[in-house]
Amino acid sequence: MRQITLVTTSRSEWGIQRPIAEALRDRDDVALSIVAGGMHLSKVFGTTVTDIQADGFEVSAGLAYLPPGDTELDVAHGMSQGVTSFARCFAGARPDLISVLGDRYDMFPAVIAALPFGIPIAHIHGGERTEGAFDDSIRHAITKMSHIHLTSTREYADRVIQMGESPENVHCVGAPGLDDIASYTPIDNATLRETYGFETGKTNVLVIYHPETRAHTYRTPAESMAVLLGAVEESLGDNANIVIISPNADTGFGGINAVIENYCEEHARALHFQTIPRRAFLSLMDSATLMIGNSSAGIIEAPSFKTPAINVGTRQAGRIRAANVIDTEADPIAIGRAIKRAQSAEFLASLRDLENPYGDGQSAERIADILATTPITPQLLAKQFVDQPDCSPHNLASSTSTRTADSISSRHAHSFGE
Repeated sequence: MRQITLVTTSRSEWGIQRPIAEALRDRDDVALSIVAGGMHLSKVFGTTVTDIQADGFEVSAGLAYLPPGDTELDVAHGMSQGVTSFARCFAGARPDLISVLGDRYDMFPAVIAALPFGIPIAHIHGGERTEGAFDDSIRHAITKMSHIHLTSTREYADRVIQMGESPENVHCVGAPGLDDIASYTPIDNATLRETYGFETGKTNVLVIYHPETRAHTYRTPAESMAVLLGAVEESLGDNANIVIISPNADTGFGGINAVIENYCEEHARALHFQTIPRRAFLSLMDSATLMIGNSSAGIIEAPSFKTPAINVGTRQAGRIRAANVIDTEADPIAIGRAIKRAQSAEFLASLRDLENPYGDGQSAERIADILATTPITPQLLAKQFVDQPDCSPHNLASSTSTRTADSISSRHAHSFGE
C-alpha cells in the first residue's frame, strides 16, 4: 500500500486540498497521512490546524516554524526552521510520496527537506505566474524539484514542459479548488446576515488583499490597503456590507491588519475576519456583489460564481483570467472606475455565459488516481532535463500540448481546456 503524505501549510490552501484528501482517503490502495505546518500552527493566523481536524482528518504531525513577525528576516528564519522541522518529520516517518500545492514560502521547506531523502514530490498548480510576489520564483523552484506535475490549465502544463520536465509526468487536471464549488450547499441567509453582515439584494463586498512582495511600488502594503479601502468608501459610501479577510503570512501583513482594524472600528458595516471556514467563504463569494483585492480566489474560484473580481496591483500578474476579472492599479481613481464598471448592467450581462478556464470541478479524483498509480521508479527520481526544439510559447504549445493531452487522456477523460 502506497504511503502518501499530503502537506498543508495555510488555511486557504487546505480548502483547496481537502477534496484531494477525501479522494485519497476513500481509496484502498493508499495510506494517507497529513502533515500540517506554517500558518496552521500559528496563533496569529487562527491556529487553523483545528479546521483540518474538524473536517474529520487526523493530523499525523503539526510543525510550528513561523515566527510571529512579518519582516524579511522573519520570513527567511521561518523558512530555515521549516526545513529542519520537515526533515525531522520525514526522517521519523518516510512516505513513498509527498503532495504539495502552490508557491508559498511556508510550503517550500517541505520540498527542500524531501530532496536529500529521495522522496518523490507531486506538485499541484505548477506553471503559473504571479509576478508581483516572490512566490512566483518559489513555484518554479518547486517545479524543478518535483517529479509529478498536476497543472490547472493546458497552458500551464505547456510551461512546465518548457521548463524541461518530462511530458509523461505532466498532467493537466484542473484546479482542485473548484471541486467543492460543484457540490457545496450555501450557508443559510440568516447566518450570512448575522455572522458576516451580507444581505440578499444589498451591495456586499468581499475584500482580500495580500502584500506585494516583489512589486516596484512607492507604497507600503499598509498604504496600498488604505488606498483600496478608501476607494471602496468613496465609491460605495456607507451603503455597502463589507467583509475583510486577513492577509497571508507575507512581509508587511501586520501593517495591513492594522489598517483593517482601524477601518472596521470606524465603519460599522465592515467586518474583519482572521479566517473563514471554506463553506462560508464560498457562500460569501457566491453572494458578493463584487470581490476586490488581489487574492487568487478572485481569479480561480470567483468565475464559477460569475462574481466580478477587481484585481488590484501586480501580485497576480501573469495568471490566466476569465472575463469576470477587472485589473487596476492601486490608485483610488482607477479603483473607483473599476468598482463602477463591475456594477454596471453591461458588465454583469457579459458574465452570463462565463465559463471558468480552470476546469470542471472534478480534479480531486484525477489527482488522487495519479498519486496512487504513477509508478515510482528510478527513472522517475533520476530526472532528466527534456530539451524542446523551439521553446517560444507559440511553437511550444503546438508541439507539446498534444503530448500533454496524450499523457492524461487514456486515464483521465475530461473536456475542459479543449
